[in-house]
Amino acid sequence: MSGPAKVHPLHGNQMRAVDPADTVWLSASAGTGKTQVLSSRVLRLLLEPGITPAQILCLTFTKAGATEMAARINGTLAEWVRLPDVELFPRLEAIGAASDGDTMARARTLFAAVLDCPGGGLRIDTIHAFSQWLLATFPLEADLIPGSRPMEDRERTLLAREVLGDLLSAAQSDPLGDPQLLEAVANLSLRHGPDAVIGFLLRCASARAVWFGPGSWQAGDMRANVLRLLGVPPGSDADQLAQLCSDERFDVASLRRCLEVNHEWGTKTGLENVDAISEWLLGTPAQRLETLDAMAKVFLTQKGEPKASKGQDKLDPGYAEYAARVVAGIEAVRSLRAMLALVDHLVPALRLGRAFALAWDEAKQREGLIDFDDQIRRAAALLQDKEQADWIRYKLDRQFDHILVDEAQDTNEQQWAIIFAMAEEFWAGVGQHEEKLRTLFVVGDYKQAIFRFQGTSPENFRKAASRVRKLMRAAAGNAAGLRAAHDPRELVELGLDRSFRTAQPVLDFVDRAIGAIGHARFGLDRAAQRHEGEARPGYVALWRPVGAVLSDEDAALPEGEDEEGDETWLSAPARRMADLIAEQVREWLDKQGPGFTLEKGKRRRAEAGDIMVLVRQRKELAGLIVARLHAAGVPVAGVDRLRLGAPLAVKDLVAALRFAAQPLDDLNLASLLVSPLIGWSQEQLLAHAFRPRKKALWDHLRGSIDPFVGKALMRLGDLLARADYEVPHDLLQWILVGPWQGRRHLIARLGSEAGDPIDELVNAARAYAVTDTPSLAGFLAWFEAGDGELKREADNAGGLVRVMTVHGSKGLQAPIVILADATGNPETAREGGIELSDPRGAHRRVPLPPVGKAEKVGPIAEEIAQAREADEQEHWRLLYVAMTRAEEALFVGGALGSRDKGAPAPKSWYAQLRALFGPDAELADPIWGARCEHGALGDSVPGRA
Repeated sequence: MSGPAKVHPLHGNQMRAVDPADTVWLSASAGTGKTQVLSSRVLRLLLEPGITPAQILCLTFTKAGATEMAARINGTLAEWVRLPDVELFPRLEAIGAASDGDTMARARTLFAAVLDCPGGGLRIDTIHAFSQWLLATFPLEADLIPGSRPMEDRERTLLAREVLGDLLSAAQSDPLGDPQLLEAVANLSLRHGPDAVIGFLLRCASARAVWFGPGSWQAGDMRANVLRLLGVPPGSDADQLAQLCSDERFDVASLRRCLEVNHEWGTKTGLENVDAISEWLLGTPAQRLETLDAMAKVFLTQKGEPKASKGQDKLDPGYAEYAARVVAGIEAVRSLRAMLALVDHLVPALRLGRAFALAWDEAKQREGLIDFDDQIRRAAALLQDKEQADWIRYKLDRQFDHILVDEAQDTNEQQWAIIFAMAEEFWAGVGQHEEKLRTLFVVGDYKQAIFRFQGTSPENFRKAASRVRKLMRAAAGNAAGLRAAHDPRELVELGLDRSFRTAQPVLDFVDRAIGAIGHARFGLDRAAQRHEGEARPGYVALWRPVGAVLSDEDAALPEGEDEEGDETWLSAPARRMADLIAEQVREWLDKQGPGFTLEKGKRRRAEAGDIMVLVRQRKELAGLIVARLHAAGVPVAGVDRLRLGAPLAVKDLVAALRFAAQPLDDLNLASLLVSPLIGWSQEQLLAHAFRPRKKALWDHLRGSIDPFVGKALMRLGDLLARADYEVPHDLLQWILVGPWQGRRHLIARLGSEAGDPIDELVNAARAYAVTDTPSLAGFLAWFEAGDGELKREADNAGGLVRVMTVHGSKGLQAPIVILADATGNPETAREGGIELSDPRGAHRRVPLPPVGKAEKVGPIAEEIAQAREADEQEHWRLLYVAMTRAEEALFVGGALGSRDKGAPAPKSWYAQLRALFGPDAELADPIWGARCEHGALGDSVPGRA
């Protein structure tokens, strides 16, 4: 947004929330105008006498949010400078500010005051950007090398490989090295693969509290620490495990009674049981441990369930009880055995993790690099040191007396530490007695907490509110007891549920969904308040899941095949889903057809830019939907994010660079020849590339006398002639705009969508040249080391259908929203990394390597169960976010997988929403076969030819 937002008067709790004298905790549902409230709160603060821009700090969750807020505030202040009194008056009234002459005069000076503010004007930043700014300003105080900079993803990957390599090299060659580290890496790699090993080690590096500071884990105490972590008695080992099988520890009396009953039973099975029990009883504790599983077969099936004992029960009605006691003893031994085996696996893995974490910390310090975790941790430590904090304020010539926090439900514990390091003194000691206003303003919504995979937890939102409430009540109580002259206020807690985005019928459906699913499954401690929306028509439709009833064409196709013979990595229903979405959108946009009527503002027909397609995860379906929409002639933007190495244009350019570095790579050269850069067809490649075995393709082509081949050789030769002298970004520019005219050829073949990835590849090459000594081979290794992402700003995709994840849609909206994969089953999601809390310090979260099914016991099983419950709650909150992106119409559909057995999984979005309709609620639909609907559509608006 480049200018001030349209003036909308604040109402109700919006107006109360912007009172600059109050500390406010605001729960704002989707579409309730929280960005306007935040901006108005800043404007109200600036209008207060005695408050300067240097005293205000705004922290947002995303860069886009920070940019939008800054644009709104700066645009509004610039407008106020020029407005006459009759126009400025209603704008001040709209935000609840005074409109007297002095206030209007002050309003006209604020734009210049912000520009002249020391330190670069109003600080409106993400919390990472704020931390980075703080550390860059005070590197020595933060114990950083001056010039330290944030670490890029590729640098992180390359440095991790370097650190691990140095660690293993030292373990092998250094007399003081630890050879067990080599064995630990080998075992982890064999069990989980090299990528999982690097991921685990980087998680260990992030868990600084485990390895550094008081109570940290040391290599020599690792086994004792792991035993404590898993709840295993100290000193447990194989000898103690064997003792569980001794006469003193095992219920031998019950076992002997089972032996007697089986002997009395006298059948073949009974006598076999007698032999197994007798052999076990005759052994030593160690021998009994070895043969425990053989003896257990007397009482347990292969599935681990108790065997039937009808024959024995006739002889002794108490046999089942004796058998149950024996099984309990068996399970106790097995449980401890599994835990000790897990300890034996974890001890070397965590010793490796500790060694890596220490080496990683040294490597970052040496290279002058900091990662995201470092930024938050070091900034919090800098501000929590009270003596240093005073020095920092003095050097900055500013003190933050008014802190505003946006999207607070996605602020993690360390980030709250930064906020409280600045804000806690507002209500303690001298801070509450000073003759100036000091406030905290926090806005968030528990229902929209969807970034748990980034380490955030909405519980922090609740805990922070409780902490502020407690501090302010204590300050108010102290002031009353001391009869202080000042009057400390208590925390003002408000909610916003009036949506200015979404039509009431859509919000009614959202409320019904929350009620049916249950507020507790969203993680809410009380029922959500009813949403109030816009009084205009709204519509919700559930399309019949694709795959529930196959079309005649689908049924005629062999399983795993389609008429095009490609894209078989997606199931036939998923491919059909993409086809139907494209067909439906094309029908809505058909100017000769009835179209789709939108009511907001002026009644009109829907256009491509009014449609947003959302998916739960960034997988192949999103890309296929884009492709199908494009094939149907629908204007569509690419997916909101994609790996930089994935687009074909990037692959072709990288193939050209690889050829310049290594011409004898036959497969790469063949790929380059058939790319738009050279332009051969597959038939031409087959005709000219056939050669004797073990002869390189490049050598074969150089021996050809065919003029067609000669033309390609001249182009490739020009590239090789420059490879040794040009830096990578210059070589790319030569390929793109030089004699090859690569950009023109790539866009002609792949479409205008290829332009952004091409530009990002050139930018990546320039970024590489800034941090490394540029070389072609070095750039290729650097580029392939990481999964750099290309992110499109979806809010700028004017006139195009947008396809993105629900996470990416946060903060956006569209008149028409399609949930394309609502049939997904959350129970099939992969488990994230497991972390356990150290019993001696819950703040120490110990990362564990991946564990097998048999190892998911004890505290690990409990942690996994808790994580699954938290993931499921976020699954439902994600549904809330997805539904509330819609302004007027919401469409829900999905494809069924082979495991769904003809119906959506019970915990899928679709299944829960379908339950809101009766069993006979389906209506015929020409595209989807059937649909359920809520609300109504407006009358059709005639199209224009």
